[in-house]
Amino acid sequence: MTPFYWGSLALASALTLQLTDRRHWLTGHLFLIAVIGILLSAYHRFSAQASPTWQFMLVGAKILAYTLLPIVILIVGISFVRYSYRLIRKEGWAFHYSLLAIVGGVLVIMLVLSVINLGVWHSRRLWQLSVLALLLTAYFAFSFIAYLLACVMTRLGRHRQIDYMIVLGAGLMPNGQPTRTLVYRLQAAAKYYRVQRARYHQPITIVVSGGQGPDEVMAESTAMRQYLVDQGVPRDAIQEENRSTSTIENLKFSHALIVRQQPFYRAVIVTSGYHVLRANIFARQLHLNLTGIGAHTPLYYLPFAMFREYLALIVMYRWANLVVVLGLAAYYVAALVRLI
Repeated sequence: MTPFYWGSLALASALTLQLTDRRHWLTGHLFLIAVIGILLSAYHRFSAQASPTWQFMLVGAKILAYTLLPIVILIVGISFVRYSYRLIRKEGWAFHYSLLAIVGGVLVIMLVLSVINLGVWHSRRLWQLSVLALLLTAYFAFSFIAYLLACVMTRLGRHRQIDYMIVLGAGLMPNGQPTRTLVYRLQAAAKYYRVQRARYHQPITIVVSGGQGPDEVMAESTAMRQYLVDQGVPRDAIQEENRSTSTIENLKFSHALIVRQQPFYRAVIVTSGYHVLRANIFARQLHLNLTGIGAHTPLYYLPFAMFREYLALIVMYRWANLVVVLGLAAYYVAALVRLI
């Protein structure tokens, strides 16, 4: 079966998922497989029919790609380390802020060991380990790009008339004020509230969802409600859900609050743009007819936020990812055994 066949099959599956329920990470994987399959098919057809001049240029492009790959890995590794350093300086020390630096350091170390092995050690085993590490790195790079695609696809769709809006909490500062991330979510909610009121002229209830953490002076929902009132949203249009401590509890407890008042309701989730996909996945798993709309995220914070969200998805689907990683490793080892 040709790459075009697999690419077309993946594209048909992705479109089916997108049209039936766009709240899937798998949609991003399928679209990416479709793009890769169709591009590979086009490349094979073009290279088979290309003139000697074009074939020479294709060979040159391959050599250039192999030459640039180590440079790209080095640049990405150093960029991850620098970004983590800047984030820690701006936000303060926290272990999870150093995750990108750890990944960047591993990439740089892997590259340095490969260069030393090429010039000094000439160890066949080290080359084999390096290729395995590169293979697994390629898999996680593939799934990260699939996450980015799914983030875009999950937010596509028409805005509909709603009865409720669920705003997810995102922490409070020591003085009880919403964090910057939470402020952006509340601003997006206030804006969407006004758009819906102007378009449909129907009452809308905003459910602010967030309990009180051990280091917070009040429940997040209380601070969120006060902020929205200060933004001009009527107080009686806001309800508090003040028990939740996680995204999945935000959705479960908010749904329980709403369904007592209106069993068949229409609602959206308001959260940060990078978080919409995971919130949508939780809503699908809970069998709730909810989709998310995304709030702005500061540019300096966005790379870390997206990387952390990607790691959360890896953990959520840890068994599937473990099977893939073990499968790739087993396939590679089997290929080495056949070559020896």
